[in-house]
Amino acid sequence: MKNYDILIVGCGPAGATLANLLRIRGYSIAIFDRDKAVFPVPRAMMLDSESCRVFQELGIEERLEKNDARHATRHLIVDSNREHLLTLDYNLVEGQYGYPPMGMMIHQPGLERLLRDDFELGEGIDSFLGYEVSEINGEGDVARLKARNLDTDEVSDFTGQYIIGADGGQSFCRKYIDAKRIDMNYSRKWIVIDITVHDDALWRSILPQGEYRCGPDAAIVYVKGFHNHLRFDCEVTEEIAKTFNENDARKLISEYIDISSIEFQRIAPYNFYAGMPSAWRKGRVFVAGDAAHRTPPFTGQGLNMGVRDAANLAFKLDLVFRGLANDSFLNTYEEERWENCRQVIEQASNGGELISTTSKLDQFKRSFAFFLGRLFPKRLMENASKTSHRFPYIAGFIGDHALSGHLMIQPHIMTNEGKRVLLDEVTGNGFTLIQTQAKSNEKITDAAWFTNVLGGKTFIIDEDFKDTNGKLFDFFAKNGIQNVLVRPDRYIFSAGESAAVLISKLREDLSTYSPGEDL
Repeated sequence: MKNYDILIVGCGPAGATLANLLRIRGYSIAIFDRDKAVFPVPRAMMLDSESCRVFQELGIEERLEKNDARHATRHLIVDSNREHLLTLDYNLVEGQYGYPPMGMMIHQPGLERLLRDDFELGEGIDSFLGYEVSEINGEGDVARLKARNLDTDEVSDFTGQYIIGADGGQSFCRKYIDAKRIDMNYSRKWIVIDITVHDDALWRSILPQGEYRCGPDAAIVYVKGFHNHLRFDCEVTEEIAKTFNENDARKLISEYIDISSIEFQRIAPYNFYAGMPSAWRKGRVFVAGDAAHRTPPFTGQGLNMGVRDAANLAFKLDLVFRGLANDSFLNTYEEERWENCRQVIEQASNGGELISTTSKLDQFKRSFAFFLGRLFPKRLMENASKTSHRFPYIAGFIGDHALSGHLMIQPHIMTNEGKRVLLDEVTGNGFTLIQTQAKSNEKITDAAWFTNVLGGKTFIIDEDFKDTNGKLFDFFAKNGIQNVLVRPDRYIFSAGESAAVLISKLREDLSTYSPGEDL
């Protein structure tokens, strides 16, 4: 039996991202999954700009762009006859977080392979692929897990400080937590169709965009992916779902493209469902990703919510392992993420209702909204670019400024060596204090604690790097601040005029989770 810091159940995007975020912080990780290979067909197809930022930290985003990602620029909304209703053109607005406001279209298998490749870096992550977790126990002074090798039937025991269940919609770990299911009023039957286009000329002729087709209880979502892959999601009744077959799929797809050169990779009924368990933790067991939340796909946030779970958990586990906070500090993970996910899911559900409503009144409101969008496209895109993950944290480990809990912007800056980079590449992945200027007469009582104990870094704009396009100074001026204190997950802890006050507030709040006082 080997003891690890963290045991992760599930090697999908959420679990593999968390494993790597903990790996770069120096912790020992074991990760388990029934499947040895990456699922060959994309399930998620979009990374929002915040997830891109997380993969930027891991050194993956740039590699992903070489073959398996492109900037997402445009979505079309059409009626049931595929007549144009609205174009969402994200080229009309500028992203604030280092990436296009709509994020990146991705090939999920490519992302997962990169995440798994990095398991070998540094001290490495022990991956137990082809293992089925059969028993977990989060009570006591360590977490315990039994896993069976599906090839040999051998059962092995593992221990760790915590177990994170990132094991999908049918989560074994969620069943262990046994929390009440909170339904969020969206449950519809859809058919998911993945195809490969073998005619390269046809493939090149298909525009790299998404299309939402509105129809009463019969919406269709059509997206061009990568490596000759197309995705169709079509809403159907329960009765149609039972008999839907390849002939039905061919008839549907023939409305879009020539079907003579297509090959089906997957035709599967799927229940688009909105909901979460009421609790994400029991003892030393947590859930993350689809194990913690299920959302309809209409805002492309399923995978992205899991990435944010991983970023939130990673820095909090780090503080606990370093002896800077006690076990109860980890309760802020659910406190922050649960409400944030609820808002994201609600927005996605509303989007689903919008494109397939049967209500004549709602259809009229939708048509009027689209009319205004056609009249004022830039204003429409400015509102649309504030995508679902922009909901701030409203409770948890945050300060009391209006900016507390909001995601920090990430403009391009210039290093003192003359290199143009994104802000995070300079500030790193710890606590960061960014100042417009240092007050020469301000005594920062907790400066040594912030730097030497917490490992925080301080940067002064135009001294430590150049704000060449003025985006940071504009942000500070707009919010009437001179300092901003940013958490390792790039969410703002607090902001204001005094650096001393911000650091003291951070130390005071963290001290409420004294390592000597567990719940």
